Amino acid sequence: MLEQDRIAARQRGHQVELIEGSMDDLSMLPAGGFDIVIHPVSTCYVPSVMVVYAQVARVIRGGGIYISQHKSPVSLQTSTQPRAAANGSPRYTVEHAYYRNGSSSKSGPNTPVPPPAANPVAARLREPGAVEFLHRWEELIGGMCRSGFVIEELAEPMHAKPDAEPGSFAERARFIPPYVRIKARRRNDQTATAATTQRLWIPEN
Repeated sequence: MLEQDRIAARQRGHQVELIEGSMDDLSMLPAGGFDIVIHPVSTCYVPSVMVVYAQVARVIRGGGIYISQHKSPVSLQTSTQPRAAANGSPRYTVEHAYYRNGSSSKSGPNTPVPPPAANPVAARLREPGAVEFLHRWEELIGGMCRSGFVIEELAEPMHAKPDAEPGSFAERARFIPPYVRIKARRRNDQTATAATTQRLWIPEN
């Protein structure tokens, strides 16, 4: 993968420094050394999205931009193939729990989402053999805010097609958005952390 990046950079006349590592450990990068951090859909491969946010918050300067893409939690929960309802319309089912064993913001381990049965849609959504984790909206959005970012934009990239083939990826996307893209800005104070930021108080009853 890095070799492909090297080839693309050379073709475009860019000088780049390529480092192989994991997004939940950016210790090789300097604190506050970047104006912008961008990553494609990839947080599903790490148990804790909060660790990723903390790493990004450390390396990005105050006022810097963070653009991230994630798998939608409901997409990871839901079947890849529909069941036909009485009227013939497709019906997708929720197959996996939203609250996993532990979770990425608790002390317990975040349980991986079981792989779907093999079919063309499953192959489009998940690489064979990949281990993936579900991150709740509270973690994706709230966790980003608690890590010192202010969200400026949120989008669900369009993959749906009104005339999609039945049972296809594009038909499923009509009912279940597969991905979310978030643009956020690092707060200038550089002081917010998940441990110190106050949570929203919600009455129990």
